Amino acid sequence: MKRIWIWLTLLCCMGCVCSAGAEKLSAEPRFSGEMVRVYTSENLEFTVERFVIGKTRCYFTTLWMEEPARQIRKVTSTWRKNLRRPSELAKRLDTEAMVVINGSGYVDKRFPAIPENYPGKSPDYFYTPLGSLTVTDGEVFRVLEGVPYIGLTLEKDGVHMYHGVDPEELLEKHEVIQTWSFFPQCCLIEDGMLVLEPDWKFAREENKRTILCGLGEGKLGIFTVTGKTNAGMSLYAAADFLMEQVRPEWAFNLDGGPSHALLVRPESGKPLKTVSGNVCDDLDIMAFTE
Repeated sequence: MKRIWIWLTLLCCMGCVCSAGAEKLSAEPRFSGEMVRVYTSENLEFTVERFVIGKTRCYFTTLWMEEPARQIRKVTSTWRKNLRRPSELAKRLDTEAMVVINGSGYVDKRFPAIPENYPGKSPDYFYTPLGSLTVTDGEVFRVLEGVPYIGLTLEKDGVHMYHGVDPEELLEKHEVIQTWSFFPQCCLIEDGMLVLEPDWKFAREENKRTILCGLGEGKLGIFTVTGKTNAGMSLYAAADFLMEQVRPEWAFNLDGGPSHALLVRPESGKPLKTVSGNVCDDLDIMAFTE
């Protein structure tokens, strides 16, 4: 079946959305790489392609779900208490999870930095995610009044990216099921346009990456940079690749470096296999299920 990519800008409040109702996926390599996993069912389809950019091994995972609000799951470590390895968090879903990635950036003693507009001090946020709004399974854990929300939400119609909206207004107007967030600068692409800040020091560092993309027509993409043969890739290089080769509606940089993780179930009923990362404890995961 030929792949049909329809590039539409979907606006919801000030967010971009990826929802259900898509043409299903092609199993042909998209980047002249090797397909390492192809999965098809009535509810879920995904492909995982491995390829090399320069000397850096990368993966691109494309997903389609019949009911994203039900099939995209979040599992978290204990609020303000600890972190857990992504594979450990995924065990709470038993055999439901078919693809798992790391999620939000977080604050702890190793990574204490918080944005200047956050109230309080860094220890107030230890073992919690960056981001002015935190919702897990419909329960609101944090709302920072007056601090714009920049991050991802899962809502009834799928995944949205928000780039600077009032968190209280977001909760009032939308039924938010989950959130994932990181630094305010982590919106890379919005409405098909590059919005990555040109002078962000963090973006120049070559590192491992997990970037979630909205592909339109109910599809999501995951760009994983492994750094197995060198340090990885800068966010500028990663964003350029996405703009040139993928052209997503939106792209958001989730936590990376040692926190990055990509786990895939090789067959239904078999244990999840670590494709990349999963080497350190994280705050939460995003899981894609049947």
